[in-house]
Amino acid sequence: MPVADVLLFCAAPLRFAFAAREAEPPLTKVLEVAPGLQLAGIKPDIASAVLHACKFRQLEPGGESVIYAFVRYDPPGNHWDEDQAISKALFLSHFVHAHEGGFEFTATIETDERGRLVRLEPADVAPPFVRAYCCAGVQRRWLTQADAGELKELIASYDAARPGLADTRVGLAISTFFESPFVFHGRPRALLLATTLEGLVSTSPDRAFKQFTTRVPAIASEVSLSRLDGDWAERIYKLRSKLAHGGPLLRSVDEHRRQIKLDELNTALTDMDELLRRVLKRALMDAEFRKRVENPDTHWPVLRRGCPTCRKATPELLVVQCPQCGGAWQ
Repeated sequence: MPVADVLLFCAAPLRFAFAAREAEPPLTKVLEVAPGLQLAGIKPDIASAVLHACKFRQLEPGGESVIYAFVRYDPPGNHWDEDQAISKALFLSHFVHAHEGGFEFTATIETDERGRLVRLEPADVAPPFVRAYCCAGVQRRWLTQADAGELKELIASYDAARPGLADTRVGLAISTFFESPFVFHGRPRALLLATTLEGLVSTSPDRAFKQFTTRVPAIASEVSLSRLDGDWAERIYKLRSKLAHGGPLLRSVDEHRRQIKLDELNTALTDMDELLRRVLKRALMDAEFRKRVENPDTHWPVLRRGCPTCRKATPELLVVQCPQCGGAWQ
């Protein structure tokens, strides 16, 4: 009888997203995203059984139906996803587009020759990775048919690049970004994203602020996010400093001002999340871009200040040149 490992995506994100659902509907056609692994629909009766066997909370309205699932027939081993093929695909799917798919609804199922469920074993998953969360500014929180095609390419690119990622700047950033969708609270998630971003651009404690505010906009412009300019990078670095040193973020004399600060934090979270998603996805799929990110001193140089005597004799020590337009500034 057919046996399959499954990971289900419930339909709750579709509930009130009428405009986004109309413009970019969720995946509806079966697609093999990796050898033997499909992103596909699943029979309603089987989906319902998995949802109710795996849930640890009261499902929200719309959450008792499923939009699609990862399905792997004849999986290896005796336990759910022993070779982590589904886990890898789920983690990488968050590099394609932000969505709310986590490890909550995961199981090994067995059906008879008529497709009826005869065995269901919920997977043993780590509690921190049960649910995934989108940043507040994300409108579409599911995968489309186009996303599924991109995920297939990304999995192949990741498999090809993975041997060379160990102990590298990009490899570390990928590992930390893997975990970020599963962090619910804003402060720790913002700190995780900000330090991941800093790790991509910082090569020395000397002139750390200048490295961040020079290189982050340069990298952002390469992934079509030129609006994340030097002023934005400066705000993010100051946010990172507050987070790292325990500074207050939302302290205010009135609720109106507090809400403004909260909105600013949510916007910063959404921007950092999207920037890292685009940069790391491209780094996995574009080897030349990955080389540039691994060598920021070469491709986005930040000159050291030098001592006062040398700065006076050689003003160029304070000059930084933009690799995009060639303009220079101090």
